Amino acid sequence: MKKFRLSIAVLLSVWSLAGMGDVKADNGSGMGGVKVEKSEQKKVRVYTKPGASVDVAIIDADGNVLYQGFIAKNAKGATSFNLNNLPDGQYYLTAGNNAWWMSQGITIKSNALSVDERSLKQVAEPILTAYEKNKFEVVLPAKNVEAASVAIYDTQNVLVQTDSFKGESRRFDLSSLPDGAYTFVVGPSQKQFITRVDVRH
Repeated sequence: MKKFRLSIAVLLSVWSLAGMGDVKADNGSGMGGVKVEKSEQKKVRVYTKPGASVDVAIIDADGNVLYQGFIAKNAKGATSFNLNNLPDGQYYLTAGNNAWWMSQGITIKSNALSVDERSLKQVAEPILTAYEKNKFEVVLPAKNVEAASVAIYDTQNVLVQTDSFKGESRRFDLSSLPDGAYTFVVGPSQKQFITRVDVRH
């Protein structure tokens, strides 16, 4: 019961203290122009570019979602998150939309917060192109993403092919499959992107 109460308290404190800051600079360098940086002892700012809304979450090391919300597409400047009520530990601030996803590791130790740029993971929407008839190449722009997968489904949502994604690109020969539309589901477990292709003989 104590752990449950602590989780509720943490969730409420993070959620209630997330708000728009007054910083005007947009120095985003991540996917979608997003950048996470320390602003005060236990606060972070998330810089986003106006034009597309961004889903944001704060997650603990056990995978518990402590805060979930979004930054509006017309937001200017930075959104601040006050993490004062979080105990020492490892946390992740994730952000994304239909075109990209990122996760930034945050460590709280001895009542101080640090943002480790080396723990930044990013993945962008894959680029799928036909390089021959019914043969497709998938390019997955990513940084620090160890494992990604590809699953291909037919029009009845039946899985017809699956594979792990190693490296930056992967080729798939669908010429043995019947005519029809096929759906590629590509990405790491945290973010899956969907693209449809047509097979015609």
